Amino acid sequence: MKVLVLYGGSQSANGVELRETAARLGHEVTSGSIMDVSSEISNEASRFWLDRDEITDVDVCFVRSFGPGTCEQLTRRISMIEHMELSGIRVVNPTYSFRRARDKYSTQYALSGAGLPIATTYTTESMERAYRRSREMGVSVYKPILSSMGKGSLKFDDPEIAYNAFKMLSRVGMPLIVQEYLENPGRDLRVFVVGSEVVATAYKYGGPGEWKTNVAQGGKMVDEPVPEEILDLGVRAAEALGLDYSGVDIMETPRGPVVLEANGSPGWQALKAVTGVDIAEKIVLHATEGIRVG
Repeated sequence: MKVLVLYGGSQSANGVELRETAARLGHEVTSGSIMDVSSEISNEASRFWLDRDEITDVDVCFVRSFGPGTCEQLTRRISMIEHMELSGIRVVNPTYSFRRARDKYSTQYALSGAGLPIATTYTTESMERAYRRSREMGVSVYKPILSSMGKGSLKFDDPEIAYNAFKMLSRVGMPLIVQEYLENPGRDLRVFVVGSEVVATAYKYGGPGEWKTNVAQGGKMVDEPVPEEILDLGVRAAEALGLDYSGVDIMETPRGPVVLEANGSPGWQALKAVTGVDIAEKIVLHATEGIRVG
C-alpha cells in the first residue's frame, strides 16, 4: 500500500514515527511538506505531485499540519487535501474534521452540539465586548483561535489586564476567544482515541505554580487508572469531530468532567513513554484497514 505523510514547515518526531512505522508494516512510504504539493484538475483526471514526483496513486495520506502561510495559501492547501479525498485517497485525519479540531471556536460548538460538557466560550472581534465579558466572568482565559500545546493561552485574574491584552490582540487582527476559567485541580487527563477505541491514557500534572498542564509547558504525564466515564467522554469527543485519531484533554471540575479540546494532530511521545503503547502502529493499522489496493 502507498502511504504519504505530509507535515507543515518541518517534521516532528510524531510524523517521523508515522513514516517509519508504516514502512515497518510493509507499506511504500513517501513524506514531505504540504507546501511542496501541487495538483491538477482536468475533465480527464485529477493529479497530484510532491515536488516533482507524482503521488496520484497514493492510498493513504496522513496530514499532520496545513503548515504556515497566508489565508490564501492555507485555503488552497485545505481545498487540495479535500480534493485528494474526493479523488479516492483516504486522508487521516479527514480534511474538515482536521480543520475543525484546529479551530478552537468550531471545536467548542461541535462538542456542545454533541451534548458534551465544555467551558463557556465567548467569541468576538470587539475588545470592548471581550472586556465586558471578562469582567462578568471574573477570572477568564484567552485562547488563540489556532494554537496547540497551550501556546498563547493567557489567564486573567484582573479584567483590566485582560483589556490591555485584548487591545493589543485586536490591533494585529486577532479574533478574541474568552473562556470561563475552570478551577484546575493541578491535573487533567489525556485520552488518546484511535477509531472508537481508547488506546492510551494518562494524567497530566502542571509544573509548580502553573495553571497549564501541557507537557510542552513543563507538565508531566503519569500513567494512572482513569475512570470509565472519562474514557467514554474521550471517544464521544473524537466522534463528535469526526476524527480517526485524537488526543482528547479532559478536566475534572467541581461540576464534573469537562472536555477541554480534541486535538486532530496530537503528539504522543510523552504518552508513549509513560504507557509503553505503540500509538503510531495503532494509527497506521486503523488508517490502512479495509483499503483495497489496485
